[in-house]
Amino acid sequence: MAPMPSRPDYRAADHLPPGSYLDAEVRDVMTPGVVTISENASLRRAYRALVAHGVHSILVIGRSTGKPLGWVTARGLLSWLAREDTMASARDAITHAPATIQPGATVRQALTALEQPGVTQLIVAERPEVTPEGVLSDLDLIALAAR
Repeated sequence: MAPMPSRPDYRAADHLPPGSYLDAEVRDVMTPGVVTISENASLRRAYRALVAHGVHSILVIGRSTGKPLGWVTARGLLSWLAREDTMASARDAITHAPATIQPGATVRQALTALEQPGVTQLIVAERPEVTPEGVLSDLDLIALAAR
């Protein structure tokens, strides 16, 4: 079994008094980097990417534009396992639309965004059309609160 990736280091927010972590900036608590896959990639490649990186979701990006199209999740892929649709692509398996938050936004703002229906994680980027710096999920916020 492959080791799970380590969780983010929250030392950047450790200077805050207990309970003040909501005032920390997203850049200080995000998971750096984003696992991406091209919209044309096969579902088998999506399965392999999830397993290889030990993540529960990957970002599908447009082949020609490089823009985020949405998230493929492990849970969303369960329904594809019994199908014999070898022509399906990662784009076909998108379950959640992408949502973006700026790195300088507060954890409080991220919490509000993550509470919206259909939002499971946030792409951290200055603008939606630029390369993401990282990703922020509900687990990142729970881990921060647990410190």
